[in-house]
Amino acid sequence: MKKENALRFIAYKAIKDQVVNLDLKPGEKILEAKIAASLNVSRTPVREALLMLENEKLVECRGSTGFIVRKFSAKEVEEYFAVRRVIEEFVMTLVLERITEKELEAIKENVRQAEKSLAAKNIHNVIQCETEFHELLYKAAKSDVLFETISSLIDKFKWLRAIALNIRGGAAQSVAQHKKLLAAIEMKNGQTIRKIIRTHISDAQKKLAGVHGLLF
Repeated sequence: MKKENALRFIAYKAIKDQVVNLDLKPGEKILEAKIAASLNVSRTPVREALLMLENEKLVECRGSTGFIVRKFSAKEVEEYFAVRRVIEEFVMTLVLERITEKELEAIKENVRQAEKSLAAKNIHNVIQCETEFHELLYKAAKSDVLFETISSLIDKFKWLRAIALNIRGGAAQSVAQHKKLLAAIEMKNGQTIRKIIRTHISDAQKKLAGVHGLLF
């Protein structure tokens, strides 16, 4: 049983990473046999992993067609961004009270790595850095209740972020805004932080409005 659970988790993590990082794009058919072969497992743990991801609303089953990467509706995307804005403004109030010098240094290093990846035109690494930036802030908030609340949302946020960053100019704009947010955190300027967060999220949402074929 333990081995079966381990194989299911391996398949689950591999498929989720491909979906969230856009290696498998919205609307794309998921080839179970191909994934099973790449992971050197049977199709059973792959199917079980897909059922888990269907429950998380990242994939959906289309009957005889099999599983595809789910597309989100315009209403869902709008609401995810609205929720994210509220969460991140709340997060920052806690961060300003609780962040340590060590955590601040980790965020500075993250921004440096994002700039290097951007200069190297490595969008995949930029996406990883941008996601890590937000995760570092969540950790700096030091709130178990916060983590419990957002645990089911983080992957959707990352997925939407990956799409926005892949749009022309999206990565450069996001890295620049993270750099401004870092400076505002160092200055402990709550008003500027709220303004940057709202702009950051609004800009990403506007970019996604132009990719209807991919999302909706």
